[in-house]
Amino acid sequence: MKPAAHLSRATPPGPGGKWRHSRRACPEPAERAGFVLVAVLVIVLLSSMVAISLLFRLKAEATATAASTGGEQAWAAAMSGIEQAILQAKEALPGTTDWQDAPAFCKEQLVYDDGSDGWYFTICSPVMDDALHDLRYGLTDEASKVNVNASHTTNLLHVPRMTAALVAGLRDFIDFDDMVRPDGAEQEYYSALPRPYVIRNAPLDTLDELLLVRDFTPALVYGEDANMNWRLDPNEQDGDERYPPDNHDSRLELGLRHLLTVTSYEPNKDNDGVPRANLNNETVRFPGGSLPAGLTNYLGALRTNKVQLQHPAELLEATATMKDPQGRQVAVGSGVNKENLPVVLDLFTCSSEPRFEGLLNVNTASIAALQSIPGVDEALAESIVSTRRSISPERRTTIAWLYQEGVVTVAQFKALAPYLTARSFQFSFHVVGYGLPSGRYRVLDVIIDMAGSKPRITYLREITRLGLPFRLENREGPSA
Repeated sequence: MKPAAHLSRATPPGPGGKWRHSRRACPEPAERAGFVLVAVLVIVLLSSMVAISLLFRLKAEATATAASTGGEQAWAAAMSGIEQAILQAKEALPGTTDWQDAPAFCKEQLVYDDGSDGWYFTICSPVMDDALHDLRYGLTDEASKVNVNASHTTNLLHVPRMTAALVAGLRDFIDFDDMVRPDGAEQEYYSALPRPYVIRNAPLDTLDELLLVRDFTPALVYGEDANMNWRLDPNEQDGDERYPPDNHDSRLELGLRHLLTVTSYEPNKDNDGVPRANLNNETVRFPGGSLPAGLTNYLGALRTNKVQLQHPAELLEATATMKDPQGRQVAVGSGVNKENLPVVLDLFTCSSEPRFEGLLNVNTASIAALQSIPGVDEALAESIVSTRRSISPERRTTIAWLYQEGVVTVAQFKALAPYLTARSFQFSFHVVGYGLPSGRYRVLDVIIDMAGSKPRITYLREITRLGLPFRLENREGPSA
């Protein structure tokens, strides 16, 4: 009888009445080795898959970390560019416009070299209307544009592509009442839209909010420059074949964004930052020796007759009638002429308001923007732009040069002065932070405000997804 370990089960007795036992064959050594090999291969395969998956995840995390680090470095480089822009604006003297195109300070500025990449920033702005290149390496002052929050209806009507219906709709959108202007639209119109929303009934915070106003479209606001790089790309020069639609005239239409703003204002202070003296205030004190001797008498005559000045420009070549000590009517002149006009405009005001909204900078405004001023036609706008190129920054510290250079008459100057300034305190630009040779980059759309005691970033929008406004020149090899 075989050992029990080799018996599988008992079977019924066969012939002869004896019980039989059946055997289960034992696996041969070769078969056992095959099973072990298959098991080992499965384990090895599973282990390999786990290892490959782990390595892939580690590589992905390393790549993501590197990309994130590169993005953060590019962002930091771009923020360094903003600091440089603030420094340029802070150091700008009244009347100067060097900050408009300053490649020595704004183009390809090295911030840091980490041994793998050199990190740079470039500050750029769109071309001015008299320039031939497609980018400027500098800043754009917001006072060179028409402020939609502060402009009168007549001003906006003279802006290219603005219609009476657009102007009325915009004024209704930002005013504080519910009165509908002719061709306008108040809350009732917006409430009836498929997706209704509440209108501002207050000044716009950003120019992008124009897209909420009836009939203002992206094509109207941004023009043909869909990617906001200020360059004429192939898809912006092919008619309607590809987005955006364009007129195929080999020129880039930048839209209203190039002409309008919501952020321009200046403090009611002189060029040294000292609050101006109010000419309508009886306690005003004049700096000795800097003003015509007869001005005090002239202002006294105005107060005696209860006449309030609206702007210091009204003093130019002005006369008033007053009684002398003998009671006779005599003409008294202000003594303000073209020589001392700059001092009067700088030191004095006729308003107690702490700041003035939306004044247009006569030193930087385009021909199109200048025509938004009542009384300025195309010929006068061209004359202003032509004349300002030939005079020194020292003469451009106030708007007095318009009269001093014979561009306008006394009457014209008095009419235009309340709309104009010669200074800028808010600046817009794009800044690109990038690494070479990696080519990682970030693009920021920025507005800074220099009017307060400390500079402020009032608008910051990342537009990296729209692409680079220029090619990155890789110093280690071909263009990135």
